[in-house]
Amino acid sequence: MIDKLCKRILGHPEILGRIIKGFIKEAEDVSLEEIIELIKGKKNQEGNSYFQQLNNVIDIAHHERVEFDYFCCINLPQADGTMKRIYLDVEIQNVENPGYAPLTRGNDYLSRMITSQNGKEYDYRNYDGMKKTYVIWILPQAAKKRDGHVNCYKTNEHNISGSTIERLESYDKSEQIMIYLNKDHDIKDKYEDSDCIKTPLVIFLNNTYDLLIKKEAMKEYGFEEIEKEVKKMCNLGEMIARENIEKGHSIGLEQGLVQGQKLERITLIKNMMESLQCSMQRAMDVLKLTADERKDVEEYYKS
Repeated sequence: MIDKLCKRILGHPEILGRIIKGFIKEAEDVSLEEIIELIKGKKNQEGNSYFQQLNNVIDIAHHERVEFDYFCCINLPQADGTMKRIYLDVEIQNVENPGYAPLTRGNDYLSRMITSQNGKEYDYRNYDGMKKTYVIWILPQAAKKRDGHVNCYKTNEHNISGSTIERLESYDKSEQIMIYLNKDHDIKDKYEDSDCIKTPLVIFLNNTYDLLIKKEAMKEYGFEEIEKEVKKMCNLGEMIARENIEKGHSIGLEQGLVQGQKLERITLIKNMMESLQCSMQRAMDVLKLTADERKDVEEYYKS
């Protein structure tokens, strides 16, 4: 349930818009307000939407299937009057080291995102139609020493000999961005850059903050329509906390009952030994105690 709510929060126009504005270079010339309008369903003159949430499952024959956290594409207006479409997958990765480098998994995701365009954006007659793909990793439980760090991984041209230069658009087709956040970050301590998205992500993706704190963050950072998702996250956090308390209480009762039964057996053994003038072993035989019950009685007398 937490996983589903986190994905809904990621896909909310006011969160996704800030992610795109903050970390997608093709969005440099587009205002945050315009990006949010595009995500909400703004259409061009032909009636086509600028934004589309895509099926988050890509299943390639003989290569198994993958399921993205939030997969979409968006057409971004450029300063020269053109339009650039990018494909974007936003991933929440709670474990920094899941037994492999998330970046290698990201390479697999990028490859699938490009391949999924075959027959739609490009084909064997025109590979230049291929659109750029992004994977943005959000690590909300990163180590404190990495809190607020952002790394970018992409293809660059390097001249080994000579001075030939290829068009950037020919090879700049994939990029991974890692956003490291620490769940114990002091929200009063503003990040040096991109604070308008980093701090809200810390607050909204952490179910230990109550609704009051999250509402204050919404007001401070200018969020208008995300309260429903945030409230559900808070309610879920409260439910989990309550269940843990009840579970602990239940375990305590169970442990108390077991301990009471042990003391009752020991008292019964003592009474039999005194009234019947018999040994402890004889008393346990008469009561037909199990091996574990005998062990409890013997340990009591040893102590």
